[in-house]
Amino acid sequence: MKTIYKSLMTIAFAGLCLASCDKELKEETAMEVGVVTDNNVSFNGNTVTVKKGSPVTFSFNGDPDFITFFSGEIGHEYKHRNRTEMKVEDIEKCELSFRIWYRYGNASTIKGSTHVLVSDQFNGINGSNVDQDKQTVENCEWTEVFAQEELPTKPNSTSETAESSKTFTFELSSYLAKEITIAVHYNPIDNSNTMPQLNIMDMNIDLMFTNGKGNTVNAKDFGFSPLNLVYDLTKLNDSHKKVLKKALGNEKMPDEDLNSEENIKKYPYLLVDGQIPDFWSTTTPTRIQIAGGSKGTTKADTWLISAPVLLGTCYPDAGQSIKNISQTLEIYSHTYEEAGTYTATFVANNANYVHQGGQVVRELTINVVE
Repeated sequence: MKTIYKSLMTIAFAGLCLASCDKELKEETAMEVGVVTDNNVSFNGNTVTVKKGSPVTFSFNGDPDFITFFSGEIGHEYKHRNRTEMKVEDIEKCELSFRIWYRYGNASTIKGSTHVLVSDQFNGINGSNVDQDKQTVENCEWTEVFAQEELPTKPNSTSETAESSKTFTFELSSYLAKEITIAVHYNPIDNSNTMPQLNIMDMNIDLMFTNGKGNTVNAKDFGFSPLNLVYDLTKLNDSHKKVLKKALGNEKMPDEDLNSEENIKKYPYLLVDGQIPDFWSTTTPTRIQIAGGSKGTTKADTWLISAPVLLGTCYPDAGQSIKNISQTLEIYSHTYEEAGTYTATFVANNANYVHQGGQVVRELTINVVE
């Protein structure tokens, strides 16, 4: 009997453990939200009335593993948590901006050399057929961002100056809700002097929304690809060759292999990390650069073309994590600084490695008064 008793106790204890573990692993999420009232805060049903600048203290019944709070203020609305694109009528401004800075060269070698272009008709390059890609870019309907007369005319080899650098802006509102392509075409028409080094600085698309928020898309996220149609490898020095070999993936390559059939096929689509005449470098996040060359060098013809950019994109609204599985939370306070009506949303979850305990969403209307 003693043995049987011990066995029964063991079974009973194991059963309790299993039941307890099962409850722990599969407990559904439970949470109710209340409000602590005082002279500045009243609570009626699901509506809170509070004076501007006074904290609202929320209380919680239940102990979910995680709670996320959306205040309902701009940028923190639960209903916009998955929004990644603004409606056209909600966009106040959409603008392309950048600076152009020339080093070396002179007014004659700069004039007519640089074109920044925008199109909503471009279908992309093939990436393996140079002749086809040449026709594609040349036959596309592009819009020039600036007139050639607006380019800086006095290069400065050491730093940006008012005469060597100029800021450009281009309104993109007519392209809203469309995919656009941004391209830079470098094609000097005069090589009677040292060729300029072109630097395009801080290229961004800036959006401002009617809700007061905004978004900036940087050039590093444009997905630029080169199309090098005319370039000159005959005047490369040892430093240039080193950069070129690195871009080709073999820094120990013999010089004669730079002219191999295999590498010649790669050059039209090659980006470099460094300065080589006629080849684009985009490794610095805030700078697009192409080096010129010596007097009399072959006149380059090269493009830098973005991936399609959809205008009007935005970041989803974000909530604030106010509780995780290692914390307890009985109250939480938030202060609204502007009068208006907001929807405060609390999202609760239970979660562990076995079971997702479901999601509970609780909403309160917050009337903020003067």
